[in-house]
Amino acid sequence: MDPAPPRADLLHKRERDTTVPEGRHVLVPSAEDSYRTGLAALDAGRKREALALFEAAIEIEGRYSRARPQPRYISYYGMCLALDTSSVREGLQLCREAVTLEGYDADLRCNLGRVLLRAGRRREAYRAFLRGLELHAGHGPSLRALKLMGVRRRPLVPFLSRRNPLNVILGRLRA
Repeated sequence: MDPAPPRADLLHKRERDTTVPEGRHVLVPSAEDSYRTGLAALDAGRKREALALFEAAIEIEGRYSRARPQPRYISYYGMCLALDTSSVREGLQLCREAVTLEGYDADLRCNLGRVLLRAGRRREAYRAFLRGLELHAGHGPSLRALKLMGVRRRPLVPFLSRRNPLNVILGRLRA
C-alpha cells in the first residue's frame, strides 16, 4: 500500500508538494530559494552553479507559479549565461527583456551593463550603469562597475575622433 501523501500544513512554506507520474509526492524548492542560493553562489564566484540555480528558478516559477518568470530571475540568468558561457547575444537579449519588464530596478540595469561590457559595448554599458545610479543613488554594484571601467581621458587631438590612428598612437604613448 502506498504511503499517504504528506499533509499540506506540514510542508515547509517555501516548498511545494507535487505529484510525479508514478503517483509519489516530492518536495520542490521554491523559485525564490533557488534564486537566493544562486546569488550566494555568484557572490562566491561559482558562476556555473549560479547559472544552473537561476535556470532552475525560472523553470520552477514558470511551472508552478506564474505564466512569466520574475524579471530578476531572467536578468541574473542572462548575465550568468553571458559571463560564463559564450552566449553573450542570448544573455544580452534576456537582460534587455528583464529591463523592459521592470525598468526601475537598479540591479537589472547593472546586470545589463555587465553583459554589454562583455559584448564590448562600453558606451551602452556606461549608460546602463548611470541609469542604475539614477534609479538608486549610491547603488554599490553600479558604482563598483563604473570604477572598474575607469575614466577615459580626453583625446590628445580633440577635433579628431577617438579611433583616429593619430589619437590612438599618441594615447598609447601618453599611457
